Amino acid sequence: NTGQLQSVNSYPDREKLMRINASYKVLAVVLAVFVWFLARKSGEPIQMSFYAPVVFKNVSPEFQVTSDPPQVNIVVHTNSRDSFNPQESQAVLDLDKAQEGTLSYVLTENHILSPVEVEITRIHPSQITVRIEELIEKSFSIKSRYQGTPKKGYLLGDIKIVPDTLTMRGPRSVLEKMDHISAHEIELEGLNESATMRVELDLPGGNVQIIHQNVDFYTAEVTIISLPIKKRLDNVAVYLRNVDYVSVINPKTFNVFVEGPEYLIQELDRNAIFGEIDLSTYEPGNYPKVTPKVVTPKGITVLQQWPIVSVWVKNEKNSLK
Repeated sequence: NTGQLQSVNSYPDREKLMRINASYKVLAVVLAVFVWFLARKSGEPIQMSFYAPVVFKNVSPEFQVTSDPPQVNIVVHTNSRDSFNPQESQAVLDLDKAQEGTLSYVLTENHILSPVEVEITRIHPSQITVRIEELIEKSFSIKSRYQGTPKKGYLLGDIKIVPDTLTMRGPRSVLEKMDHISAHEIELEGLNESATMRVELDLPGGNVQIIHQNVDFYTAEVTIISLPIKKRLDNVAVYLRNVDYVSVINPKTFNVFVEGPEYLIQELDRNAIFGEIDLSTYEPGNYPKVTPKVVTPKGITVLQQWPIVSVWVKNEKNSLK
């Protein structure tokens, strides 16, 4: 009667099988430990397999190994069960005579350095490839990068990295293809004044050495300028210079339109702007169209001036000179 048969996949039977499998696993572990104990008591040599790094010695200071550090699988027989530590083993390769290039070396048991005596039965791979490159020094300019925009009404004037050069020593293949070093992006968002800030550099990967030349860190000197604004100044005074003869000007004032950064225009003293006419080359006579030279503070630009003035140089020596 199939209705009375219980499936072998039913829950109670699966649980029973799992208990049986677990028991077998525990028994297998106990047996493995027992066999290991017997091997130790019997004094028979044991076989061990492990990975060891390949290290290089006597590398010329003019060269560098640029290939990935290799590892090899080593199989040994040893009687030193207690004192042997695989992590203390290395494959040592002498590169005293090596020159630049991609070189192949065959590893033998003579290359294996072990803290205790072992019998080496296998080294895999038995041949490794090593890439060796000449080290060079090269100097690079440091270029700034930025993101964001200054506050409305202001502009980025300049970014200067201090110091602006960097010297590195490294493999020829890494340094020869580079023409500059970039700084990390400088945040300009919302700036409304100049600032000096510390910056990090985007350095190349690989084993390169930075020659700092007594530089602890690099800074960016950020110059922020305001958008220029215009201003009209009326009745700006005109002065005569080098007056050898009695002279008269008409009119004695003029008007100007100037432009400059907002902070300069707002703080501008109108007396700091004036016109002047140098009469050192003027002989007696009438000069109906003379344009005064406008003298302004640094950062202020003259856009327009009017009117022109007339100058009358009398044939009469200036007794006040």
